[in-house]
Amino acid sequence: MTEFFAASRRKIKRFKGYGALVAGLAILLTFVIFAVFPAQIAPHNPETVFEPFLAPCAEHPLGTNNIGRDIMSETIYAARSTLVVGLLAALVSLVIGTLVGLAAGYLGSIAGEAVNGVVNFFLLIPMLPLAIVLAAYLGAGWHNVVLTVALLGWCGTARAVRQRTLQLKKMPFVKIMKGLGYSRTRILFGHILPNLREIVLAKFVTGVASCVLLEATLGFLGLGDVTEITWGGMINLAYRHGGFASGAYNWFMAPGVCIMLLVLAFYLINYFLETRANAVKGGASYLD
Repeated sequence: MTEFFAASRRKIKRFKGYGALVAGLAILLTFVIFAVFPAQIAPHNPETVFEPFLAPCAEHPLGTNNIGRDIMSETIYAARSTLVVGLLAALVSLVIGTLVGLAAGYLGSIAGEAVNGVVNFFLLIPMLPLAIVLAAYLGAGWHNVVLTVALLGWCGTARAVRQRTLQLKKMPFVKIMKGLGYSRTRILFGHILPNLREIVLAKFVTGVASCVLLEATLGFLGLGDVTEITWGGMINLAYRHGGFASGAYNWFMAPGVCIMLLVLAFYLINYFLETRANAVKGGASYLD
């Protein structure tokens, strides 16, 4: 009986882990399809103008906005810019955070502590106010949005990579390679970095979610790329042109729900990665 309940618990845990992965990938795949094939999926060109403030109907499932553009079409087209900015910003911040974390964890002594001090300094700075200042200084444009988000999202990765690097630095294989005369660069990038892949992957997944949220926030504040249709920008327009006051929920709820679902997708994928890592550490496997 005890074995039966133990086996049942393992099956439930395995189902929860893979269930989160399947749900996350399904949501993410939906938005990827929107981003790659918007013209084939959207009912109208987002630049086409119809009668303003139309209620949801068969021709316009989510109605139209203040200038008569189809809200559903704009929502679908906005998936591309949001995903591109989120992925690029997360990738750049991941590279910066990994390199800084490696240096802070491996250098040691004064140099390592100095790098760690820089990381801690950036962690103490409130991200949103600094993002607003930086975005206002750099100006509009998707590349500036990517740069702004990336420059503020690397600290968490750097701290996690540093902690793991400090642990790996004390491992016997590192001491052996030092004794064999391996260069510091070869040890770092050839042997320590491959052992950081789980941390780096998890940080990248959560980093994309954080970057999407920050990009949407900047767009809502009017500091995003005004030349592209973004979910944050759509909410900003709804706020500035009476969407909230007039109760046009279809206008701002559509991009808001999309932001929520996209962030949820990445957190579900990260939940699977964390549960699998914990299961491996505990001696279990989802392949049992």
